[in-house]
Amino acid sequence: MSTSKDPKTKLTVSIDRNVLKDAKKIASERRIPVSRLIENYLKFLAKPEVYCFKCGEKFSVNKAEVCAKCGWIICTKCKACRCSLSEESAEVAYHMRKVYEDLLGGRVK
Repeated sequence: MSTSKDPKTKLTVSIDRNVLKDAKKIASERRIPVSRLIENYLKFLAKPEVYCFKCGEKFSVNKAEVCAKCGWIICTKCKACRCSLSEESAEVAYHMRKVYEDLLGGRVK
């Protein structure tokens, strides 16, 4: 008999049948369990980590500050925010952030 405990917990969710059907099909094609997709989403929701658009380093949103001038998260490594990006780069970053906001149902920070 094993003395180690499985840290996993069962979760019951209710979602649109067609959404689940489509997601299972794509997850199967990509060889990703649906449970891992849900876990990754919940992990990101609880402790979001993002990549800096300037230096490319991954950092915790919870440990980052927001720039008072532009309102964007400041990279904890290189201290970049919207202020340090060109207009074209900032536009790309803005639209990528909008994808995350749509996915999460609100701003990351």
